[in-house]
Amino acid sequence: MSSRAVTGQPAGESPNARSLFAPVAADLVAADAAIRAVANLDNALLSQTLRVILTSSGKRLRPALTLLTARLHETTLQRRVELAAAAELLHTASLIHDDVIDVSDARRGRPTINATFNNTLAVLTGDYLFGKSGELVAGLGSPPIMGVFSRAVMELVQGEMLRPSLNGDLSSTERDYLAKIKGKTASLFAMCCQTGAMLDADVHDPNVARLRDYGMNLGIAFQVVDDVLDYTASEAELGKPVGSDLRHGTVTLPAIYYLRRHPQDDRVRGLLAQDDNYLEAAGAAVEAIRCSEAIEQAIDRAREFALAAAVQLEGLPPGPVTDALYGLTRYVVDRTE
Repeated sequence: MSSRAVTGQPAGESPNARSLFAPVAADLVAADAAIRAVANLDNALLSQTLRVILTSSGKRLRPALTLLTARLHETTLQRRVELAAAAELLHTASLIHDDVIDVSDARRGRPTINATFNNTLAVLTGDYLFGKSGELVAGLGSPPIMGVFSRAVMELVQGEMLRPSLNGDLSSTERDYLAKIKGKTASLFAMCCQTGAMLDADVHDPNVARLRDYGMNLGIAFQVVDDVLDYTASEAELGKPVGSDLRHGTVTLPAIYYLRRHPQDDRVRGLLAQDDNYLEAAGAAVEAIRCSEAIEQAIDRAREFALAAAVQLEGLPPGPVTDALYGLTRYVVDRTE
């Protein structure tokens, strides 16, 4: 299979998000404006909390996926932007609730809503964004898209409630981990690609199912790499301490693969079990995983999912949009932040 079939790009320098989003650059500007405009409310306190979270644009990967897949057929700018904004608002709402659940003080180097204000205002802000995202989708007048959107919310919640542990064998732990990230992260990628493909198109078009599978596999690859970066990136790049997952007892693929080769490392097992006796050993445990073969093994697993995503694009019409979708299968694996 050619390198293009795997990544959408020739061998060499990895593409960046900005270049890949070029086919929908103008759409993304409009979507970003629509997202920020959500904070323009008469309710001063809610407007304030919304501005804190919505002025940090991030990569806008989910709206970009929505816009790219919607560009595979004829749609209006307004409808594309409303669907893309809904996707980002849903994602943002889930992040706010995650930060409350995890008692996080910062995300990507910026104070969280719960740290800036309090948990009550954070939860209410997240609830408002869930409602606003649903309103935008309902306004599109497509019950099938509304159904996909609603199911994604349910998958997200179920994924959040899964708690992989080391109580059984590590193969079972890996399955639980993949089920968690499939619901918590990949379900939203799948929703973006599927609903973009459905917008003003035949919902039974085979490409709709293919693009959902593309998004699911791309999302899994993305999250696996995110979990690798928790060990390999710098604190400045992460906006949080290196190894935060391990320090907070969160089981991710690098730790699973490390324990397969080093089952007797009580530091890692103790930290994942939230045993305070191992807190002083956290730095050494993080470094042990960082320098181990587990990192490359996890990246290889991400590549498998990225390849599975690329395969789903075979048969799409050639052009800049399809090239960008291929390119994203390489970007999610090769990115460094």
